[in-house]
Amino acid sequence: MAMLTVAVAAVAGAALALVLGLVLGRTRRAREGSTTPQALSFAGAAILGFFALFLGFSVAGTWQQLNSARQHTYEESRALAEAYWTAGGLPAADRSVVRERLRAYTGLVIGDEWVTMRQGVGSRPAWQAVDRVRAAVDQSVAHSQVEASARTDVLRSLSEVNAKRNARLSDLRASVPALAIGGLLVGAVFVLATPSVIGLNSNPRNLVLMCFVGASVAFGVSMVAVMSGPFSGAVRIQPTAFQLALERYDQIDTEADASAVPPYRPWPAD
Repeated sequence: MAMLTVAVAAVAGAALALVLGLVLGRTRRAREGSTTPQALSFAGAAILGFFALFLGFSVAGTWQQLNSARQHTYEESRALAEAYWTAGGLPAADRSVVRERLRAYTGLVIGDEWVTMRQGVGSRPAWQAVDRVRAAVDQSVAHSQVEASARTDVLRSLSEVNAKRNARLSDLRASVPALAIGGLLVGAVFVLATPSVIGLNSNPRNLVLMCFVGASVAFGVSMVAVMSGPFSGAVRIQPTAFQLALERYDQIDTEADASAVPPYRPWPAD
């Protein structure tokens, strides 16, 4: 419906321009076929402005999508590191299981899921891995208030992980609207055709100039094409955030001796 509306609007605009040209173009200059430099400048500026509008919109849109998707990966990474840290307050057996499963999930995201995301889908093993982390925390039995508090904190961090994971996977469908791409291509054709339409001679100097213009226009269009798709385009996001999470896990494990686990304190008797 939206495409039909735009197509009808474009046809209506062309018809209006045709009517205005027929009605207002009956002056002596129009009959003689002469054109003022001001008229040529206006026509060129209008076509160029149309192309620049769609090019700027498309590039800005793809760049914003890329930055938003990258931000979601780092937010998920921070939530994973927080879950790994707070798991240090769980009972020793549960702590090792939860942390091992967090590492397994992070590794699956880096390896298996990052490949499937290029095809626009998430990884089923990664979903299962994050569910196993939640199951390990749910099965943990707290023997003290400190352990119960740690369990609550881990569950809160895992909820954040799931929320940011969903945001990351929703970014797989982010792309430049087809309407903007269509406008960009039409504008590119108009920009390249306008000089010849308004009478640019095809001498060697002008042809070289037009080659430069064509290269610039093609570069702008290709920029949109290669940046479209945060995880599948040529300028795609890498799993750097999750690699940093693995480094953070190692750092937490290294500092485990310096950061002693809270001592065991049984629940107070009723």
